Amino acid sequence: MAKKRNKKVVEKSEQHFDSEKGTFCVYEIFRKQKKTIYYLQGGQARFLSKIVLKGYQGLPSGLYLNRNGYGFGKKGTFLLSALKENLAPNKLLELTVSSKKTKSVKKSTHKTSVELPLIDIKNLLVRLGRINEDRNNDLRSEVASFLSTKFPKQIKISTDDFDDYRGGEMAALLRRKKVSQKLNEEDLESLKYFFPKIFEASLKGKKKAIRAERSALIQNTKKTTDKIFLDEVIKEFEDNLIKKTFSENNWQKFLSEKVFRFLANYVTTIEKQNVSISVSYPDFVLADVYGFVDVFEIKRHETPLVALDEDHDNYYWRPDLVKAISQIENYIDEISRSADDYIRAVKRKKGVDIRVVHPRGYIIAGTSHQFKNKKESGDFRKLGCSLKNISFILYDELLENLKNLRSKL
Repeated sequence: MAKKRNKKVVEKSEQHFDSEKGTFCVYEIFRKQKKTIYYLQGGQARFLSKIVLKGYQGLPSGLYLNRNGYGFGKKGTFLLSALKENLAPNKLLELTVSSKKTKSVKKSTHKTSVELPLIDIKNLLVRLGRINEDRNNDLRSEVASFLSTKFPKQIKISTDDFDDYRGGEMAALLRRKKVSQKLNEEDLESLKYFFPKIFEASLKGKKKAIRAERSALIQNTKKTTDKIFLDEVIKEFEDNLIKKTFSENNWQKFLSEKVFRFLANYVTTIEKQNVSISVSYPDFVLADVYGFVDVFEIKRHETPLVALDEDHDNYYWRPDLVKAISQIENYIDEISRSADDYIRAVKRKKGVDIRVVHPRGYIIAGTSHQFKNKKESGDFRKLGCSLKNISFILYDELLENLKNLRSKL
């Protein structure tokens, strides 16, 4: 009894015809093989009869393949003609567009098979799309650069690297709609490292104009980032004021990392743990633009400020505030007496030159919401004015300063 032969089942394709006459099969989808074959008619059929789309079930976006079979469009003609002229002038040309990052040129007696990644061809078509229709020489040059870069051994018709940036490309990209709204994590990561390079690079163009544009970019960037950062800081500040359990250490960390940079004239924060000398010194010393330092003592926003002396109908400092005043006075005296050691320690640890000349002391503590009446508020101000070289900053006043700065921006 004869054995039955296993017949190989040929996959039946899903055919799509042109919309003009409905007689030309534009492309066939082979779903099991995960490929699509696109057939050409018209002008581009002079160079090849079909394009294999490997890894795609249908026509992938970005290639702009005409749904009536006329190929890539006018600019794609330059790609196909260059492939034909340089790789298969007297042979059959086969082009495969792959979903993988593979590129190859395989030659036989009668044909040349070329494989290119879809992303590379998309990049080429985008580049060509930004070039004026009448600039055919530029189009040919871009195609020559593209092919010479992708197949340097087989094609040597250009010395330009296709992957090098061309001036004006970014401007064209940024003119597209909704660029800023559609940036993803990869875009932001790239921009994070790209912006510093702009400010450091030697840019081409008229020096005066370039300097002016770069200066404007720096200023606008700083203003925008300050706005965004201030909005976040103000929101966090308001949330912290609501928390009754927000500790002194938390306030120190928050003010040091996010608020002190916005205090007028101060440019450097010198924290206690970053400097080591033998005398007692404060948690924070701030240096202004000229290097002169001031001393900051930070207490909690819930720190009691004043209490009522009912016998004399006057308010006096609460014990916690008395300790803070005494502490900051001692800090100022210690830094002033050991100025040379402190200056050397800061220079060694921070690399910053400072001056210790009559430093002022600032105590950040409490809020104005603690005052029950105008008398209490007024006496607090009087008590503060009686102190030598020490001023108080209430937390809500500091927050209001940030809001005023934000409104100016």
